[in-house]
Amino acid sequence: MLIGDKIRSLRKNKNITQSQLADALSVSSQSVSKWENQLSVPDISVLPVIARYFGITMDELFNYRLDALNYKERFIRFMVNNGMLRFGEFTLKSGRKSPYLIHSGYNLTGSQISKLGEFYAECIIEHNIDSNCLVGIGNREIPLVIATNMTLFNKYGIDTSHCVDFNIENEAFESKNIKLSTDAFTSGKTLRSALDNIKSQIGKYPSDIVVCVDRMEQDEHSSFSAKHEIEKQYGVKIHPIVNLVDIIRAVDNCVITAGDYAEKLKEYRDCYKGL
Repeated sequence: MLIGDKIRSLRKNKNITQSQLADALSVSSQSVSKWENQLSVPDISVLPVIARYFGITMDELFNYRLDALNYKERFIRFMVNNGMLRFGEFTLKSGRKSPYLIHSGYNLTGSQISKLGEFYAECIIEHNIDSNCLVGIGNREIPLVIATNMTLFNKYGIDTSHCVDFNIENEAFESKNIKLSTDAFTSGKTLRSALDNIKSQIGKYPSDIVVCVDRMEQDEHSSFSAKHEIEKQYGVKIHPIVNLVDIIRAVDNCVITAGDYAEKLKEYRDCYKGL
């Protein structure tokens, strides 16, 4: 991110105009406009003033913060940088109008799917999930399951089985402690279908479910979140790498920028967040 883009992001997240920022920095509004449009850069003497005004370090102003990010922040930035987390106006399968979209698992390159597998593996390790079989819920998750298992072995020395749900056989997996991996979920309809499918084939549900994003939204038929309802109904434990609150916090902390949709994220959370 260029310095002008960073200043624009910080200003919008603070919900101030270019003129207000200019007044605070004792520069002209034209100067701020030129910075944000990449027509000029701030004088070196102004940079510490900008950082101090927004309450960040000089390193953070120049985006030298990656090593200091926790894995949730790194994952959110990874999703944004690779088009998996997008901000705009989207209509979900539930019919809800959302200011953000999770679009993971589609048309990923080898490096992207490898990195995604690292984040799933890191979540598994963080939550001490004990399992000897990792299962995906569809064709497009085959690379994710394999990438996660490879990371578990290469980085953590954990060697587990893996498969996709339509290949589960009673003889092979009835003794396994199954762990399910999937992407984001809203109402949980697809996830419920996958759980029922696995139960019908091996006679039990997975013990744990790892998802990339929990949107934290109300269940279709309850004021409670879909995560809460699924855990209660199926006796499973859902472990999201990140949730909507994490995404909003990342925007507030300038880990990523949501542009004009920063406030709409909070409005959406307040409208649909489950108990």
